[in-house]
Amino acid sequence: MNKKIHSLALLVNLGIYGVAQAQEPTDTPVSHDDTIVVTAAEQNLQAPGVSTITADEIRKNPVARDVSEIIRTMPGVNLTGNSTSGQRGNNRQIDIRGMGPENTLILIDGKPVSSRNSVRQGWRGERDTRGDTSWVPPEMIERIEVLRGPAAARYGNGAAGGVVNIITKKGSGEWHGSWDAYFNAPEHKEEGATKRTNFSLTGPLGDEFSFRLYGNLDKTQADAWDINQGHQSARAGTYATTLPAGREGVINKDINGVVRWDFAPLQSLELEAGYSRQGNLYAGDTQNTNSDAYTRSKYGDETNRLYRQNYALTWNGGWDNGRDHQQLGAVRTHP
Repeated sequence: MNKKIHSLALLVNLGIYGVAQAQEPTDTPVSHDDTIVVTAAEQNLQAPGVSTITADEIRKNPVARDVSEIIRTMPGVNLTGNSTSGQRGNNRQIDIRGMGPENTLILIDGKPVSSRNSVRQGWRGERDTRGDTSWVPPEMIERIEVLRGPAAARYGNGAAGGVVNIITKKGSGEWHGSWDAYFNAPEHKEEGATKRTNFSLTGPLGDEFSFRLYGNLDKTQADAWDINQGHQSARAGTYATTLPAGREGVINKDINGVVRWDFAPLQSLELEAGYSRQGNLYAGDTQNTNSDAYTRSKYGDETNRLYRQNYALTWNGGWDNGRDHQQLGAVRTHP
């Protein structure tokens, strides 16, 4: 019995001694390598669910009717009405992720624009309106930000599908002016042609003040009343000779001005005022009456006029830890 106890004690002592031996330092010489410097490069990464259209992209891909044409090239964006009927060619409002135009929020310089709500919904659930993407001429846009899904959640009501923020070009402390003219003649003469001209002027008003002014005149003719001749579905009875309508035309008139006061470093106030007039050019009513003589007599008449007046006071502030801005505005839209 005593021999077994002594053997166990000896094994324990050997184990402790072995651990102690493993922790003793070795005589291996320490090597001194050259100094290694690690640097990080900044990367500009685009947030998920956000797309940006720059002024250069708009210049390279001229817009014929309004900027919704180029916005629709973004992922998850389509042009549609509030239903699938296509009545009156009403297929040009922004629809993000299939949520419909009523759930797509349009902003101009961060300010909500809901002038389309001035047009009542028809019995089909549609608004005979072009939406709110045509209040700023394409040549006056600095960039367009398209936010989809969760990226648009912070904008709340009306933004369940997404947000389109149209950022206009700002004034500068130097004199600068421009005049643009645009003409688009489609290959098929039955499609409406577009003529557009606009100007912009920016410059200083003393040491602390500057201004920006632009004006725009835009007209797109309505499609010909018989643009769908030979392409209509088979019909009988009183509807045997009827044709589906083409796209309506539009007349836009805009003028907008901003005065900026840089009263301190990184601190400024902007006072903005604008006036716009928009009218649709008749291209036919429902799909079932376009061959009627009375309907054709109204072709090209201006319908559904909208007048929009907007005023805004904006404060922009810069700080060591970021930037901030506050806006106070009023918009009046009436037919």
